[in-house]
Amino acid sequence: MIPKYFVCLILLSATAQAYAIGREGNAKHIAIEDSIKFYDGLGFTIIGRFHNENNYVRFPLKYKNTLRPEVWELGQNSAGISIRFRTNATHISVKWTLLFDTYFPHMAPTGIKGVDLYGNINGTWQFIQTGRPKEKTTEYVMLENGAPVYREYLLNLPLYDGVESLSIGINAHAEISSPQQPFLIKKKPVVYYGSSIAQGGCASRPGMAFTNILSRTMDRSFINMGFSGQGTFETSVGEAMGEVDAALYVIDCNPNTEKDLIYERAVQLVNQLKKSRPEVPVLLVENYLSDNSDFMLERLNQESKRKELRKAFDTLKKSGITNLYYQTGDGLIGSDHEGTVDGVHPTDLGMLRIADFLLPELKFILKTSN
Repeated sequence: MIPKYFVCLILLSATAQAYAIGREGNAKHIAIEDSIKFYDGLGFTIIGRFHNENNYVRFPLKYKNTLRPEVWELGQNSAGISIRFRTNATHISVKWTLLFDTYFPHMAPTGIKGVDLYGNINGTWQFIQTGRPKEKTTEYVMLENGAPVYREYLLNLPLYDGVESLSIGINAHAEISSPQQPFLIKKKPVVYYGSSIAQGGCASRPGMAFTNILSRTMDRSFINMGFSGQGTFETSVGEAMGEVDAALYVIDCNPNTEKDLIYERAVQLVNQLKKSRPEVPVLLVENYLSDNSDFMLERLNQESKRKELRKAFDTLKKSGITNLYYQTGDGLIGSDHEGTVDGVHPTDLGMLRIADFLLPELKFILKTSN
């Protein structure tokens, strides 16, 4: 016969592993494991997307038959999407399940499908830890032995994979809720439409994508519409951009677009955006020359692409389009040819240089236009 106190211990252990039905703050408490309570990430504040569907993808379902299949599929990647929350936890874990479990030979898995956590101290975001993917489902400790004080947190999601589900675990007696400070939430977002570079290739972790760097620096969310190999000035993407009550639209599609298509498509896309949101400024960004362009005939094509975009800009200005700006590509990743992993895609160094290069122009436009 099993003693009664053993029965009680067994029942208590089973209860500790069972799903709970209560809520703490406004987040759904979904499980307890080893004195760590897990909460569904969707119960907090999601930034970097323009819809309210119950997921971490970049387009709402209504765009599935509007976008080209390649763009729709890339839109399932969670690039630029982040979770904002507040807690006094001394322990923070993240458990996430990927949609695809993607692999690239030239990009760190932590950037492709990892997560990273920042905490805010005195209005400044400080990096804490990167969640390193191990399998399709990973649990990773992001903070342990922390100070038991309330802080605002930012969890950046994978750049080149999607998230099927995610939960945040904290020590059982701590509290967690949606943010109380308006960091990254209060201001209108910037929508950034571009290529694999804009999507975040090849940052070592999500927070080092240049749009995420700019977001933290400018205290403003960025909606990342970078699509690897597929950023080609498409009006179907423009339709989605036009839904966003944005502070600024940035179009950086030269790298993926054939030279002969740039002029016509750029003119069409800008006119489309100005028709739907005439008050929102638009910035056209030139492609930078690849790091190894001095050794390749491709350099002539890259320079020709710039001329086509400049021609589109001049045509649009002459037609009466206002609040339209142009950013040259020279200097975007520096001049020492040390900013990429493959001549094209930035390392963290290249990402930081892009952010630093664009920051003054973005600030000027937002100050002038708002």
